[in-house]
This record gives sequence, C-alpha cells and structure tokens, in this order.
Amino acid sequence: MKLLTIFAFVFCIYQTEAFSSQDKTGIGNPVLSGISDYQLGDEWGKLPVSRASLDQESPSFRRAALATARVGGATGFYLGKFAGYHVMATNHHVMTSSRGCNGSRMSFPLLGVTVRCNQLLGSWPNIDLALFTVTVASEQDEKKLKEVAANFQFHEDIKKGELLTTIGFGIAGNSSRNTMANRDSDCYVFSNNGEYRLMADPDRFNPGSYRAWSFALGCDVSHGDSGSAIVTRAEGKVVGIIWTGRIPKSDFVKSSQNLKNIFSSGDERIWEELSYAVPAKKMAEFLEGILDSNPPEMTKQILEALLAK
Repeated sequence: MKLLTIFAFVFCIYQTEAFSSQDKTGIGNPVLSGISDYQLGDEWGKLPVSRASLDQESPSFRRAALATARVGGATGFYLGKFAGYHVMATNHHVMTSSRGCNGSRMSFPLLGVTVRCNQLLGSWPNIDLALFTVTVASEQDEKKLKEVAANFQFHEDIKKGELLTTIGFGIAGNSSRNTMANRDSDCYVFSNNGEYRLMADPDRFNPGSYRAWSFALGCDVSHGDSGSAIVTRAEGKVVGIIWTGRIPKSDFVKSSQNLKNIFSSGDERIWEELSYAVPAKKMAEFLEGILDSNPPEMTKQILEALLAK
C-alpha cells in the first residue's frame, strides 16, 4: 500500500462532499468504507494530539509529536542536524524525485515551525525511505527543532512484543487532518526479534509496485500516514518508518484476541494482514552500501554523520 497516494484525492472529497457511505463506526468515506478498512484489534487507536494535550504526556511522546510534520499529503519527521544540514525523513513513495522537494513548504503543526525542502539526498524503494535537507527560517525555529531531534536507531534490532507509538496525518476518522497518534493495546511488534522480510505490498486497494524490507506491527494506520516514524513507547527510540498494510483489513484481525493468538503462534498471517514498517537496521545496511558507491560529497558527509555509532 502506498499510504499516501490516494490522500490528495480523498482529502479534497472530504472537504467538499458529505460522506456517502457509513460503516459501523459511524464515520464514512467516499472511497473506502472508513475506519473499519484500517482497524486492527478491538478498538480504533488513532486519537488526536493537540498542543494542550502534550502538557500531560511523557517527554518521549511529546518529542515525537512535536517532530512530526506534514509533507505534502503525507507525513515526515525531523531527524536532526548532520554535517551542518537539517535532515528529515519520509517514504520513497511520498518523495520519489527532487520534484517533490524543490522548495516545497512543510509544517510542524504542534511545534509551530514551517520549513522549506532544500535538497533530496536520495529516495530508495527497497527501504521505502527518502532523506532530504530543509531550510529553517530563524534561530528561534532552529532552537525548537534542536530540542525535538532524534535520529533513527540504525544499529538496533526490533524486539518482538515491544510497545510502539505512531504519529501522523492519516485520513481515517480524521477529516480535519489533525495530528493523530496510535498507542493502543495492539500497537506492538509482531515479528520475531530482528526478523525482517523483503515483502510485496499487501494492500488490495492501492498496492505499490516494489518490495521493501519490513517488520510486522499491529498499529492502526491509514492513507496519509505514509512517512510516520515508528517509535518505541518506553524510550521513544525511532526504530523504523511505516510504509504499508493490508487494506482493507479482514474481520479476523479486528479482534484483539485473534491478534494475540497469531502473535503467540507465529501464524503466517502476521506477514499478510497487519501493518508493516521498514526497520532502521535494514536502512543502515542499505545506506552503508550507498556510501561504498561514492555518492556526491554532501550526501556522503550527511550519511556518514547519520550512520555514526
């Protein structure tokens, strides 16, 4: 699934038409059937995040929310300043070429900062990752971004059962395109420790044409969440980036008990019916290969700084 591709079209319809279909959640969608198409487990876990609500949150959650930005019709996040450049990340399918950058504006709604995309460093389908530099307008904005910077945990494997958080601008149940976070009881790692697969897109509605390195998770995500960081709930470490999921979800995985059963048994449906993210560990392996291929000097300096242990 390209969690971005239908967003621009859907969002325009959200703004101009009443919903023509309804599902059991009471929230319709003119293209899909609403939250039900995306839900994992007993509950829909995506809840709005506001500046006021952040006052009651943990430092790690607050940092992740403040570092989340709108990138076109999708999501991206701030990694930090490397080799003197401000660096952000999103999916390859969100920014496939430099035309997706070219001075475009990106906003951090909860941080109150807007930046401009400066240069695409690279966009790679098999890790569904795009890295790019941005221009920051003022010293005040520089300070705000510095306080929320967090790089990928490139040298750590994911752990089965680890609780996760995702934050993005997915469309399901979110016609106003608010910042939404998922950290419900089903939002955790389902694949085994360090188990990654180069898998095809399982989306039935809008599949991508390439394979990407993936681990399985039970977090609720929808179109518009493309490029969201996958963050460990306990420590706030950035361990991956969402890229796809089975859409529409089968009734089987809308049961938390069923999810627990396949988690415990290692059922192959873990790799067919959930949500999927690219692990930072696989990104590191690929980006180290880029360094070996003699990239442009600016890209080399930034990647070396990003990958430094």
